[in-house]
Amino acid sequence: MNTNPSARNARLRGFLNAVLSGEKPVGQQSDLFLDAIVAHSDPPACVSNIIASTAGLSSLKESIHSNFSPSFFNGPVTAFLQYMQAPALKTIGSGQYLSKVLLTIVDPPIFWLQFVDAFRASNLQENAQLCFAWLLLQLLMMPAETAACYRQVAEDKATLHLLLNLSHPDGKTIGQRIQKVLSTSATVAHPEGGFSPGGRHDNDFVDFREIAILPTADEIANTDRPFFRPSSALDDPETLSVRTALYLDNQFRLLREDMLYEMREEMNMVLGSKNGKSGRALVIDGLTVFGVHCGSEGRRCKWGLTLKCHGDLPQLKGKSDSKKRKAYLKDDHQGKKVLKNQSLVCLLVDGQVSAFPTINRDEELLAKEPPIIVLQLDGDKSITKTLLELKSARKIKLVQINTAVFSYQPVLSALQNIRDLPLSREIVFWEDGSAVEFVEHSSKMESLVQRLQNHPRQDLKNYLGSSKSIVLDQAQAVSLLSGLTQTVSLIQGPPGNIQTIIYFDVR
Repeated sequence: MNTNPSARNARLRGFLNAVLSGEKPVGQQSDLFLDAIVAHSDPPACVSNIIASTAGLSSLKESIHSNFSPSFFNGPVTAFLQYMQAPALKTIGSGQYLSKVLLTIVDPPIFWLQFVDAFRASNLQENAQLCFAWLLLQLLMMPAETAACYRQVAEDKATLHLLLNLSHPDGKTIGQRIQKVLSTSATVAHPEGGFSPGGRHDNDFVDFREIAILPTADEIANTDRPFFRPSSALDDPETLSVRTALYLDNQFRLLREDMLYEMREEMNMVLGSKNGKSGRALVIDGLTVFGVHCGSEGRRCKWGLTLKCHGDLPQLKGKSDSKKRKAYLKDDHQGKKVLKNQSLVCLLVDGQVSAFPTINRDEELLAKEPPIIVLQLDGDKSITKTLLELKSARKIKLVQINTAVFSYQPVLSALQNIRDLPLSREIVFWEDGSAVEFVEHSSKMESLVQRLQNHPRQDLKNYLGSSKSIVLDQAQAVSLLSGLTQTVSLIQGPPGNIQTIIYFDVR
């Protein structure tokens, strides 16, 4: 048998390429296929090849689903999951490549359910347990609709107890992060003064992650007091276990109400129920439903509803040549402002607010005589309601909303997608007398820490690979040790210098 490592790697690379190119099926060689992946020296390139190949992901799924024995979990599966933990994979496409591969092996949950059972039955060795905990954490960090079924596994008390008591230090850290993710993304119905979230209109839910960022007509018309919690709710000892979830919930509702307040003010002025400068809003009266727009051939986009104007737009009057109209909309400074792409509009049907769609600016359609406007709607309920109202509509009007929704939307969306809030205890909910947590380091870093603790005045030149001598005074040594050993440290320099906050987030 040839035991030459380079020859073995060449054989594995050849087998991997043959499978990915479709020349050879995995068949009974699942172990060999997983070994071939792990032997690849460049994880990002290997994963890219797997995803790009027509047979890559299906072959990976076939291999992972081929064997559910403890030896397979503790061997090839563990080696593969360790390979997927390469730091570079988390940075490519914000982790999209990694997510795609992980979802391939757990959906459908043929392998996943067996892996969970093996963990609960204590059939996994230490490295396999660590990989299981890591995989579960990655699944919990995915969008809510994807993570929901995996959350049930983590919420099982027996499973969570095992995760929090893993023998490996890194396993315990991951278990604690899983517990933190569960509390951060929890649905909190904690009432405040007898006032609870949810139920006031069709876009009011207990879980703020279910709230559509853009309002519905029912929400805009609703006059009930919005639900907020005072800051004292975050100091209540009863909310300790879900304090981060409460904090995120309140931040989302407060910021979104700022946006809605501006929109309501603008709508009230446009509809005449409040005095103000409503003339600044672009109002397009007299529209009819024209059809559905999905983009041009070869350049498809999200579907939109097309509305045809009865007359010309004020900005296009006097411009009869189609090329000049299109050039004005595309190139002219003022023309670019006409119904900007993704700008928000209010759709009024028979004098009543129906929906708040966004503009999909298609200059070809907008330059026609009369112009055709493309609207994109969100939310199944809102779409159904709007289409039914348009079916029997006698009068359709559009009002452009000038509220800077674009400045609110990214932040609100980010708040809804937060699954973990690092250092929330240390920074957001710090209490006097609380102990600062200490960081567990690699052996190399631990060696540096011990050197500084034993001999603060020693020259660190060789250890840090510097060409110059590095000898710290007492204050500098204390500051550096604080930054290296504590989860959060505030290091303040001489007067006039910038303060530095050093923090460690073990992931």
